Amino acid sequence: MFKRSLESLEFLKKAENIFRSPSIWAGFLFLVCFTGTLFLFDLRFLSRHYDWDSIVYTHNIVTNKYWKVFFNPHHIGFESTGLLYLKFWYWFHGPDSAMFGLRLRVLVVASFFIFLLMLSYWRLYKDMVGAVLLGLAVHCSQGFWFYAQHNDTPLIHSCFTAALFLLCVWNSKNGWSPGKLYIAGFLQVWNVYYHQSDTIFLTFVPVSVLLANKWRGRSFEYSYKLKLIFVYLFSVVFILTLSYLYVGFILLERNLTAPIESEKNFANWLFLYASQEKWGAAPGPKNYIMNFYRGIGDAFLNFEGVKNGLRINANDLTSLKSFPYNLNLGFWVGILFLAFLNWIRLWKSYKTELILLFFWLIPSFIFYTWWEGYFFEFWVSSVIGLLIFAALVFRSLEFENFRFGIRSISHIIFFSYVSLLFLVNFTYSTLPRSEKSHKSFIEGIEDKYEDITPEPVYRNE
Repeated sequence: MFKRSLESLEFLKKAENIFRSPSIWAGFLFLVCFTGTLFLFDLRFLSRHYDWDSIVYTHNIVTNKYWKVFFNPHHIGFESTGLLYLKFWYWFHGPDSAMFGLRLRVLVVASFFIFLLMLSYWRLYKDMVGAVLLGLAVHCSQGFWFYAQHNDTPLIHSCFTAALFLLCVWNSKNGWSPGKLYIAGFLQVWNVYYHQSDTIFLTFVPVSVLLANKWRGRSFEYSYKLKLIFVYLFSVVFILTLSYLYVGFILLERNLTAPIESEKNFANWLFLYASQEKWGAAPGPKNYIMNFYRGIGDAFLNFEGVKNGLRINANDLTSLKSFPYNLNLGFWVGILFLAFLNWIRLWKSYKTELILLFFWLIPSFIFYTWWEGYFFEFWVSSVIGLLIFAALVFRSLEFENFRFGIRSISHIIFFSYVSLLFLVNFTYSTLPRSEKSHKSFIEGIEDKYEDITPEPVYRNE
């Protein structure tokens, strides 16, 4: 069985085709260079903003204590791998500027994901311009760009979610194999390690397997699909369960006998994020509609800071305070309108993608709106999915006789939207945060802030 599984990894040999096909090789090199340029641009304007989460998470890692890096059960993979990375950083750079080094880790992951997104879109749909525009749209959205420059949790797990989606789309169309299933399982497990809430995406691989027609290049029987799904889910859940039991009981020495409100209680630790009468479990009334509007809206555009209330103003379309938000709303109303008008063609052309997007976006909308919808950090993943959906809507409009003309128009519209995201988010968010070091909301953790600053990597400090 193991030998057959290794044999199924032979699909990786297809990477050799990159070096045999001049067009694929040229496209691959272009995307590598483009991603490198994007990384250098982000590095030049890397955020120097210190907030509560980035300070606390950096301090947890810098203290080099196991109980610190595993203290937060809802992202045990973030700080623990950060500690391993920091040891490399100290070896490579030296014992200072830990925050800078950890921000670099997140930025590298963000850049690599943008490369994978563009490469996957290009190879799936043979549209290089569309791939670049989609990559830029994701990159320039406020949520992605903001957290790509912070040592904080939202970015990496969102990239894992989107990468798992892309893998499932690819394998639904090209066939599954044991090796591909191992890769999917690895991504799935680490997706949950980086954020516990991503258990809502356990449906990705089962749905993709059900939609696939091939297994190891041959026909895929329904009964065998069900067996694979059972084995896959059992294995993933077993690994996750064993991991949390090991971390909780062995590494952190939690138990089941301590009072439920004690941090020594295993259940209290495992559900810490929801057990302190805040976040999703906070008491009091909630305006779920406003929470959704504020959270997902800020994940696209944010140039006035985080605040409550409406930002869209239909009665004053061109004022500075409402114009960008009005344009953003107009773009998405247009996307939904085009999707509705062209639903049959959209469904026929991209059935697999739409079904998997449904299992991505709908659970996200429901869970995060209920949980903590007013913080845009939870909408980074959803924004990626929505932008992929927008790209597919544009592609569905490409009728045979007018394909290139319609594609050009859709590219112009998408480019205009990318320009809106870039101009607003760079001018009012990325640029100001990169000009000088500043902090916000650190009351009670001043000692942790002093431990990780200043950053000598910046000459003026």
